[in-house]
Amino acid sequence: MKKKQVAVKIMKHLVTHDGNNGHGYSQYSRQGDGKGYCIVKIDGKDYKVRTGDRDCSSAIIDAFETAGISCGGATYTGNMRSCMVKTGNFKWHPMSSGYVAKAGDVYLNEVCHTAMCLSANPDRLMEFSISENGTIDGKEGDQTGWESHTCAYYSYPWDGILECINNEDVKGTPSAAKPKDTSGIIFTYAVQLTDGTTLKAVQNLKDYAGIIGKKIANIAIKVNKGKIKYRVHVLDGKWLPWVTGYNFRDHKNGYAGNRKAIDAIQIIYTAPDGSKKKVKYRVSPVKGDYYSWQTGTEKTGGQDGYAGSCGKAIDRLQVTVK
Repeated sequence: MKKKQVAVKIMKHLVTHDGNNGHGYSQYSRQGDGKGYCIVKIDGKDYKVRTGDRDCSSAIIDAFETAGISCGGATYTGNMRSCMVKTGNFKWHPMSSGYVAKAGDVYLNEVCHTAMCLSANPDRLMEFSISENGTIDGKEGDQTGWESHTCAYYSYPWDGILECINNEDVKGTPSAAKPKDTSGIIFTYAVQLTDGTTLKAVQNLKDYAGIIGKKIANIAIKVNKGKIKYRVHVLDGKWLPWVTGYNFRDHKNGYAGNRKAIDAIQIIYTAPDGSKKKVKYRVSPVKGDYYSWQTGTEKTGGQDGYAGSCGKAIDRLQVTVK
């Protein structure tokens, strides 16, 4: 199966998973509610889709990213065209070109709206349209069956079509899950958000710690074998002291952070047997694509010695063994 076929199926889940526990329309909580995941089984593989609401653009971006197709950091209709085309995964066709959309292509009005093509014949769309109140926000879930839905193509003033030209096959586990680590070394890590919320801990690459769009303030990391120390850099601030513990109640050595937004992190791992296994980690800027993987504090091969970018708050963290 192609990744773009997976994206279509994920989008179809988003727009047909109706009811109070489904996915309704909201611009305020457009990245989901942060409370959990729906498991979408596609071709024998499990894909994790955040519970909660979306809007027209976040749903499409989420579908592609979960399927393993980068949207280049696109965040709304106004930058979808530029960001997505730059990845090489999409090609732009003005409506005047006569191009006919296929399943997985994206109709786009760069100011107001976007929808994904479900099928070319019949020509049907998948979209998030409006809340049950006729406004940009409402009660969580699809209250009307029309907040998110499939429908026949309609002549909206579309500017053009983003053709999904990514032709990659799905191989192994979905890219959202990432390759398995078989070393027996397990990193457990959790984050607290700037609003004080503590999120559930994750391990290695089974998931990521964080919520897309929510700034991370504190980080706690532990490992089942060997030793670890880590520190973070505060947005518009400085590097904080190294810590080795894992306890958000221990304000001296239990976590890295000072309740302010974080923009970078460093992690050093010492294996119990002196082996050359190294910690590998990465972060993402708020609502953006992940930065490159960082190994320990190395500065070779284009690495910076840390994961992140000073001046840009982060919203996700992944940690594993190299």
